[in-house]
Amino acid sequence: MINFTKRHYPLLLSFWLPFLLMAGYFAARQMFPFGHSSLLTVDLGQQYIDFFAFYRDTLLHHPSQILYSFSKAIGGDMFGVWAYYLFSPFNLLLLLTPGKWLTAGIMLVTLLKYGCAGLSFAWLLKKTQTAQGFYIPALATSYALMGWMIANQLNLIWLDAVVLLPLIILAVERLFAGASYIGYSLILAAALIINYYMSYMICLFLATYILWALARHFVDWRQTWRTFGKFVVGSLLGVATAALVLLPTLYSLSQSKGQYTVTKINWKFEYAPVKMLSKLVVGAFNFDQMPTGFPNLFVGSIVLSAFLLYFGLKTIRWRERIAALLVTAFLFLSLCFEPLDLLWHGMQFPIWYPYRFSFVVSFWLVWLAALSLKQLTRLRLPAGIVLTLLLGAGLYYVWTNLKHFNYLDQTAVRLSLLFSLIALVLLAFKAIPSPLLPFTILALVVVEMGANAILSLNQISYVSQSDYADYTADLVKAVDKVKQRANTNDFYRLEKTFMRTKNDSMEANYNSASHFSSTFESRIPNFMGELGQPAGDGFIAYANGTLFSDAFLGIKYYLARNSDWVELGARNSNSLLPPLTDKPDLSYYNQVAQTQQATIYKNPYALSLGFAASEQILKSQTNTSYPTIYQSNVLNALTGSQSYSSLFSPLLFATATYDNVKQRKAPLTQTYRKINKKKTGTITYSFTPQTNDPYYVTIGSNLNSKAVSFSVNGKAVQQYDTFRDTVMIDLAANQKNKPIKLTVTLNQNEVWLKDFQLYHFDTATFSSGIRQLQAAPWKLTKNQNIDLSGQINITKKHQVMMTTIPAAAGWHATVDQKPVKIKQALNTFIAIPLSKGNHTVSLHYWPPYLNLGLTITGATLAVDGLYAYYLYRKRKAHNN
Repeated sequence: MINFTKRHYPLLLSFWLPFLLMAGYFAARQMFPFGHSSLLTVDLGQQYIDFFAFYRDTLLHHPSQILYSFSKAIGGDMFGVWAYYLFSPFNLLLLLTPGKWLTAGIMLVTLLKYGCAGLSFAWLLKKTQTAQGFYIPALATSYALMGWMIANQLNLIWLDAVVLLPLIILAVERLFAGASYIGYSLILAAALIINYYMSYMICLFLATYILWALARHFVDWRQTWRTFGKFVVGSLLGVATAALVLLPTLYSLSQSKGQYTVTKINWKFEYAPVKMLSKLVVGAFNFDQMPTGFPNLFVGSIVLSAFLLYFGLKTIRWRERIAALLVTAFLFLSLCFEPLDLLWHGMQFPIWYPYRFSFVVSFWLVWLAALSLKQLTRLRLPAGIVLTLLLGAGLYYVWTNLKHFNYLDQTAVRLSLLFSLIALVLLAFKAIPSPLLPFTILALVVVEMGANAILSLNQISYVSQSDYADYTADLVKAVDKVKQRANTNDFYRLEKTFMRTKNDSMEANYNSASHFSSTFESRIPNFMGELGQPAGDGFIAYANGTLFSDAFLGIKYYLARNSDWVELGARNSNSLLPPLTDKPDLSYYNQVAQTQQATIYKNPYALSLGFAASEQILKSQTNTSYPTIYQSNVLNALTGSQSYSSLFSPLLFATATYDNVKQRKAPLTQTYRKINKKKTGTITYSFTPQTNDPYYVTIGSNLNSKAVSFSVNGKAVQQYDTFRDTVMIDLAANQKNKPIKLTVTLNQNEVWLKDFQLYHFDTATFSSGIRQLQAAPWKLTKNQNIDLSGQINITKKHQVMMTTIPAAAGWHATVDQKPVKIKQALNTFIAIPLSKGNHTVSLHYWPPYLNLGLTITGATLAVDGLYAYYLYRKRKAHNN
């Protein structure tokens, strides 16, 4: 063991220093299991942890969810989700951390990725003989704890790319030493399979890296073309090896993110490039840098100094330095020039976390710094003066412009100045063959990179462990009670009046109507928006359901915070379950069970996953910005009504009282402004329900909390705050002859009350239509994610089996064991025309292009295997 440690201490330090530095910080911040906090913040808390819980459930209990799941909104392909979020081999460790321990598992995975990033870079340095001794962990720690890693540790799914990049570069370097393409091809394929998105950026970087590498290793043109040929072949076969993931994923992207591709390019700089200097200062990060900020480039003063010295070292051939300068110019131009920025992000501006590819730029800085330190025998005076001036000028610019960089303060600049001076002194002593120098450089790196991590992450707030663990435990408890009531083949959807994230259904394993992911098919949020739900690019929050939308989507069960709806204003202080919506029309549902925190309701109007409906539903429904009209249109089409029946009737409020508010004259009569801008302005609308039917009010997409606040009888209305379509607020139900006062508080000086209208819901019309649709359900005998089968009895001509399964190319249908063509209803759902009589209808899902991908991957691996065998026989014959 002692001999092993002595022999491999640079590699061991390269792993353990980043691991222990960050573990110490997490413990100091009392992250679970060291305390009451957690690593959950932003997307890690709002998306990824729910996907990780879903990952555990899938591998341990429901493997078909790798392909498809009804936990993804109202149903959707999951292969693209797995490819983007879940194929990291590190995730297997999460199988060991159930329940509240999942946050501890996430911490362990995060720490391992920090450690493995350092180890992989150290391996590159050792195998290419670029560094030795303490220089290896010094450079490896600079890489593992670079600013990009600290800023993006919450984007845990991206960190594998940082681990794999040095290994890919090592495979490229080995091509110049005579290695075959196979090793490079396989590691590239692994990266593409683990996370195709970040690997796309690695592939772009490789296209520039190979040009520099060819210049660096140039011997003659024959060798150059032979190596370049191996690189091209290896790259193409690497992509082919990953085809089993790439082909289905590309199709999935064409239905989701691919529809948001930017087609108009602005040939401009996104900001003054000199501002990037601020990101080379220690601690250059805060929350504001997440949605919009500059590239994260911090790599430490030793690396930055050595990188700058690289271009002046005469021991490095001019050909190599010029090529490196061109690559550097391209990379830094990419960080500020919009067309190149778009190219790196697949022609889509990132939503939050800009300049995601800057990890390859940071790798480039550390890699050239390593090559520079290898060649640097001593820091000559002219080079030292130039380096001092460059570093000093950069820090002086940042110091004099601190007011423009809210993520920095004077202490951070002073620290960077101190670290830079120490780095210059240490480089000046490099000519002295002292064993203390590499150790001192390592110590500087550890202190500086640790300081950057502390200063950066201290500016971020995190979800407490109890907020996650207690909420999840109570949610699972309520969901389990629902599952105990349901039959094995009973399909139902479940929604709630509370929400921690839009992916709660993946956390607690139930079918829902909400979802949030970067690979969400655009068609589903578009439909939900027409239905009157908060939706946008990549998300749905089912927060504004009506009796009809609940019934149509088969939302058979509802979970409500205890006492949420009983009497308007009689809500308790249930802080454990964050409120999402008020839902007075729950009074039309049946209370069937209760937990300490939630009450469970069963919806007697819920439709089956499939049911007999008029073929009129196949006709294109008129698009409308009014969900009231759209919902009425859908019900009339489903029932095949000969005379149009409206579910919603517009009403006038009985009175409207203005307090410090003045109404604009025509044609802006729906626009209101404050009289005194310094005082509160309110409009109070009053009416008294004449029936026990539900009453809803519509609000336009501009009426979020920045514009207005709503309250009913003095109690604040809960409304999900992000929506791009007109939504419907559930105002009252079963409150005949009870006065209702709706108060609108203006949060801006002037507000347009777009689409603000009160509606009465016709329960009689609704009940009649729903009873007709409930009469002929699709009775499932097989209920699995990718296999659904059941019986349905069609009693009328010109009917279809209407489903609320999103139509997708992967679905295949049989009727009475004969394949049939699937129709599409409402531009969203599967519908199957049927003749009169009893039928067995089956649906099976298989991701498009998965079979082709498997074939290409298998064939490529077979070619690789045959070629490897050929090389083995050739070497064996040569040795004999």
